[in-house]
Amino acid sequence: MNKWKQIKIVSFIAFASLLLTACSSLNPKAQADMLKKYTYEVESVHDLKAGGMAIGNNFEGLSLSSLSSVALGLLRKDLSLEAVVNMKVSNPTGEAVPMGPFKYLLEIQGKPFFEGSVNESLSLANGQSKVVPLAFKANLFGVTDEKKGAEKLLSDILTRKGNGLIVLKIKPSVRIAGKDIYYPGYITVDNDLLKGISGLIKK
Repeated sequence: MNKWKQIKIVSFIAFASLLLTACSSLNPKAQADMLKKYTYEVESVHDLKAGGMAIGNNFEGLSLSSLSSVALGLLRKDLSLEAVVNMKVSNPTGEAVPMGPFKYLLEIQGKPFFEGSVNESLSLANGQSKVVPLAFKANLFGVTDEKKGAEKLLSDILTRKGNGLIVLKIKPSVRIAGKDIYYPGYITVDNDLLKGISGLIKK
């Protein structure tokens, strides 16, 4: 094989490799799939409130119905639960994906409780991370009908009981040519948000 033919073969292989890489980077599905390789974890929870009342860590044995704001919420069947969950997004891969807006979903007892969105774009290089706040506020009666059911549910939340009671999921997107391509389905960030939440709550 002469030298010129060797150069042509090497050039062709290099071009084909470059073309495959380019096609992969332009493939929306491949880009979206990369987001599942990112890590998502709850770093802290703050401004946790029920019926507008700030929640601390001393609710064991406390009668919820004795609290005026909670009692009024139970009576009106309008008992809000709200907080801000700080979620840390990290890129452990060797590639940076232009992450666009994403949706997030909280489920209580397997039922959708709150769905929100973050209209912030992230570009994380390998090893980089960023904390994104996810705020939520919704009526507990949306996931339970009876007064006693809502009171027990709130009690379980405040005392951190009930495995898998609250689940946090996200649906991220990649931004390609000005368009947001969402990941198919939701990625579970925390399948038991109550577990160890006492150490995560910040006032």
